[in-house]
Amino acid sequence: MRICFIGDSYVTGTGDEACQGWAGRLCAMERRGGRDVTLYNLGVRGQTSRDIARRWRQETAPRLDGRDEGGIVLSYGVNDCTCATGGRPRVAPAESLEITRLILKQARQLCPVLMVGPPPVGREDPDARTHALSAAMADLCAQLAVPFLPIWEPLRMDPLWCAEIAHGDGAHPAGGGYAALARLVHQWPAWRAWMRTVAPFGAQA
Repeated sequence: MRICFIGDSYVTGTGDEACQGWAGRLCAMERRGGRDVTLYNLGVRGQTSRDIARRWRQETAPRLDGRDEGGIVLSYGVNDCTCATGGRPRVAPAESLEITRLILKQARQLCPVLMVGPPPVGREDPDARTHALSAAMADLCAQLAVPFLPIWEPLRMDPLWCAEIAHGDGAHPAGGGYAALARLVHQWPAWRAWMRTVAPFGAQA
């Protein structure tokens, strides 16, 4: 199964000493379990929903078009909620949701789609906005019948996630935090349902 992970620096795995991030660790777990998955990490550091809307189709097309076993995992939102000049978020919540609606409606016509919510960074600002955006994204995904995994609360309580951010660059965890996020996705029923459709190594497609 070819899987495109599309998003921001958390998808890229910024801060991870092993340069795997959560997407790399997640797919490594599946490969160790005998599942034939191919990872395309399409995260770009600093990008907002606006940026992702401009590029996601062009970048997924050569990787997924014409195949019947592909999938897209979307994850972004923290950069939308960070402050720009004047103290306002870089992307207003209503615009973030409308952009996400358009991306999801278009993407799900092409292949199965999952969405992972934005994480916390351990600071009241922008965490309060990120938490609210995650809840709104969850409601939107429910309306569109797209599985959504909220990660803000479990990562806020995880002993490694915020601690590693505080000892790092102030925004990104190290490998332990990304491993915790990978485990959340690995245990997610929607992800497990995807993996049940993946042929093992050596099987005929």
